[in-house]
Amino acid sequence: MYRLFRVCFILAGAFLFALAPLFTEPALAQSGNTGQRRYEWVPGSRQARWVDSTQSNSSQQNAGQRQYQYQNQYQNQNQGQAQYQGQVQRAAAGRLPASQPARVPARTSPFSNRDFVDSVLVSGQRREFLVHLPAGYDGKQDYPVVMAFHGLGMNGHMMFGLTGFTGLADRKGFIVVFPSALGGRWQDGLTATGNDDVAFVQSMLDRLAVQFKIDRRRVYACGISNGGYFTQLLALTIPERIAACGVVASTLTRGGASRDSTHNRMPIVFFLGSEDPLIPWDDGRSKKMGKLGEALGVGGDIALDGAIARLGGLSTAPDTIDFWVSRNAASPAPRSTRLPDRSANDGTHVEKTVWGSGSSQVMLYKIEGGGHTWPGCLNLKAISDVSGAISQDIDASEEMWEFFRNFSR
Repeated sequence: MYRLFRVCFILAGAFLFALAPLFTEPALAQSGNTGQRRYEWVPGSRQARWVDSTQSNSSQQNAGQRQYQYQNQYQNQNQGQAQYQGQVQRAAAGRLPASQPARVPARTSPFSNRDFVDSVLVSGQRREFLVHLPAGYDGKQDYPVVMAFHGLGMNGHMMFGLTGFTGLADRKGFIVVFPSALGGRWQDGLTATGNDDVAFVQSMLDRLAVQFKIDRRRVYACGISNGGYFTQLLALTIPERIAACGVVASTLTRGGASRDSTHNRMPIVFFLGSEDPLIPWDDGRSKKMGKLGEALGVGGDIALDGAIARLGGLSTAPDTIDFWVSRNAASPAPRSTRLPDRSANDGTHVEKTVWGSGSSQVMLYKIEGGGHTWPGCLNLKAISDVSGAISQDIDASEEMWEFFRNFSR
């Protein structure tokens, strides 16, 4: 059963890797006049469009900053399942080989481009993160920061497209950061990665504080799947640097819970799907992987229930909520509200439940009928057929910010 659990856990992020090119942000780099068409995200939205490279309105970057361009491939398999591959072509403007002269002119101000990649050195390894500055950033006032951690096999650029945080940041006035894990996997309290991701986050925050005007008292963390496990690990290990957390499609790992040494209260909000095959609810069901398992080649009959999850070191959804309610000393009496069914055809309903108040608050959006997905992201059949229903009744990014904005350290 332990081996079975490990397979299931790997799937928690692997489906995101398989489908992630749908959410990549491929237009951060200027490719020059190649006559090719490019797939580009419309600023401030999750919508994309094809444009000729000569018509691209992507911002030019500093000569010394990294440039990224994505090439995505879509391939139909014999079983009719879709698999995706994303290739990242990297170049450093000003440091290209002589045969590839830089096409990007230098600029005098780093703030003329609001989307760029930065990095820090941690234990001899270069760690990268994508930064989005909100519209109107002036470098005078202090801005809140939201860190968004991707799922297994993904990277920060994929999380950029998945969440829609950049448009929200422009409207609400906060900086959003999309870090990338080495090997596509964060520390999760289950499997050792050999990388100190907590040290990376601390170093990244230190650099952000030097480079930009940030409000150190209003730094927030969120993540999906493997990134959700890591978000909770951060909440337990460096709560003095994080004001609140958001978790999508993740529960708590035993290894993560064991790292709790401070017992500082941490406001936290969860978005969990009732039909997510990776989220056991202790309701007596063993949910089969179905098309998710078939698409990833492990079979659709593999199932995860509460007993197998606990054996492998993963908490059930109720156990996870109980842990945080107890840790925050929140009122054990929940207050539940059924939210309006704003999208009748998405196959989901949402129930919002709150424990406690103020810094002790724990909030759960239970997505009835929801899968291993980010609520409010593009409701594409290619994704929902594999990962489950994508609720359009709420937008997890919007709800997270409304939760975060109430808290500071």
